[in-house]
Amino acid sequence: MDTQRDLIGYVLAGRYRLTTRLGLGASDEPRGMFDALDIRTNVAVRVRLAPLNDLVDARSLNRRTAGDARRAIQHHLQLVLSTRHPALAPISDWGDTDLNGVRCIYTVLGQLPGGSLREMLDRGRRLTPSQALVVGLDICRALNAVHGAGWVHGDIRPANIVFDANRRARLGGLDTLTPENIGEADIERARYAAPEVGQGADSSAGSDVYSLALALVEAVTGEVPFNADSVTVALSNRVDKLLPVNADLGALASVLERAARPDVESRFSAREFGEALVAIAKRVPPPTPIDVVGVDELLIPMPPVNVIDHGDAGDPTGEIARPSHTAIDKEKDAGGAQSGQIDDPTGEIAAARVSRLRGRKIVAVIAALAVVGGAVAGYFLLKKDSYQVPVLVGLTQGEAENLIVNFDWKVVVQEGRSDVVETGQIISTDPSDGRMLQEGKSLTIVVSQGPTFSTLEDFSGKSIEEATRRIEELGLVVVSATINDENSPAGTVLKWAVAEQPSASVGDQVVKGTTITLTVSDGPAPRVVPSLIGLDPAEAEAKIVELGLTVTKLADDIGDADPGKVGGQVPKAGESVPRGGSVSYWVSKGKELTTIPYVQMEYKATVEKRLTEAGFVIGNVTGKAATHRLKKMFIAGVEVKSGDEVAMGATIDLEFYGA
Repeated sequence: MDTQRDLIGYVLAGRYRLTTRLGLGASDEPRGMFDALDIRTNVAVRVRLAPLNDLVDARSLNRRTAGDARRAIQHHLQLVLSTRHPALAPISDWGDTDLNGVRCIYTVLGQLPGGSLREMLDRGRRLTPSQALVVGLDICRALNAVHGAGWVHGDIRPANIVFDANRRARLGGLDTLTPENIGEADIERARYAAPEVGQGADSSAGSDVYSLALALVEAVTGEVPFNADSVTVALSNRVDKLLPVNADLGALASVLERAARPDVESRFSAREFGEALVAIAKRVPPPTPIDVVGVDELLIPMPPVNVIDHGDAGDPTGEIARPSHTAIDKEKDAGGAQSGQIDDPTGEIAAARVSRLRGRKIVAVIAALAVVGGAVAGYFLLKKDSYQVPVLVGLTQGEAENLIVNFDWKVVVQEGRSDVVETGQIISTDPSDGRMLQEGKSLTIVVSQGPTFSTLEDFSGKSIEEATRRIEELGLVVVSATINDENSPAGTVLKWAVAEQPSASVGDQVVKGTTITLTVSDGPAPRVVPSLIGLDPAEAEAKIVELGLTVTKLADDIGDADPGKVGGQVPKAGESVPRGGSVSYWVSKGKELTTIPYVQMEYKATVEKRLTEAGFVIGNVTGKAATHRLKKMFIAGVEVKSGDEVAMGATIDLEFYGA
């Protein structure tokens, strides 16, 4: 292929016709992103081309390292294609092919018309905290699925956060292998890398969470924390530094600060990150549609985010629900009447005042009569004062009784329960505060015996999100611990108990605020990959299947193992993968062969020089090597000659004349 026409219009793998090159690149370069048409289904797709040489260091490229690169990308793409989740950018196919003599890996991606978060930010658009919360939740759901499948993304940044036609975020960049180390040319990746990655550690689930937090901060504020113009400075700026947050982030600030802690152990997991975002959703306004790039003309509104996705087992949070303020408004309406002047719907207070005035007149008359007639006893019989009941709610019983001791009321104490009034304090009075009560009448005070009761339900078998939501609705406190379980999906409640009352069961009542301990499945225990090298393929596959893993046989290749035996595997022996994870292996063709150079009848110096340059090892030397020529050569006791093809790196014994 010598011209651009050789690529544009070329049908890749007999199926994908390349129609447009996206971005920069030489016209005949078999690399980059292309718009394409799947001629089998007549569906528009995107195709990424990458020469195999780009996956390894060209200075060390040989048959073995090229094979390692091919197997690594093959294993990675098998993991990607086996990880299904609606928040992951779709990848439908992949393969390798020769283009103009260049071995290339191609991946087929679905069309995402909303563009990327990077494109949106580059056009000066920003996210509100509410919109950033929705984007963050979508990507947390995607990362939870990725991490649950036993791999990490390693390159979370705005360019890899893309939007579909519904303006919902999806995680892209899944079809490329992330380099283990950050080079001087990787400034874009360095801007979002976790501090431990910059110091040489492997990417991890925690580093993905850190990178997402930085991307969300930039999406709201327009600035990347710890940014710099060089890779070295950008990475060193964040070591042991807490994330700087400001008022623009609103309720997101505390969540993002935790997600971007410098210590990886202090960060959220992707699931916990999503749950924390849901927890603050009620503190931010409802999100407006995101002003993404490329779908403005479609006028598609953002789908509501308070809908439960019942089909998504990887969703760490379940839903974002807007709280109803109806009950709060009703409480305010009910309380408003008490905050102003005192209600007197029956006229009791006014009547009491009239009664008091009338009583005073009678007292005056009787007093006058007493002076005149000596009838002093009548005064005391008629005098019955009334007093206003003070505010006693919230006081202790002792404090209340001291406050009303001079009013000559009969105090009746009753017990009650309240979720808002502390134990020992008064919940209510009868009559209520502000009412008039005559001397000698009864004042009933209700003293709190603590929170009200909740009836225990069975939480076993529920998801951790569902159980937690229900327990909190009952006014109880949740504490959870995870254990591996072979039979229950991760996140399923296996059993529960009341911490303070281990014998409590379904139907029993406990006071609100009681702690419920949940034992939650963490899914099957990870499997430690055994060593397969040197085994028969059937024996190797049996070992993998016995562990509950899936097995893939790769193309045969040269190796140190005997021909027909397992020559290599991915992942390596000793690494852990989740149950159901994939292990790939290939069968050895035997060691790579090479030709013995011509050394017959040569002196020792020449013989040794030529053999060592060809990669051989000099073994035993016999005869008069200092003065005589080479007579014979042996490998493992078998005579060999110049021109023979033998295993590369073999040890050759030399026999010179004169013995």
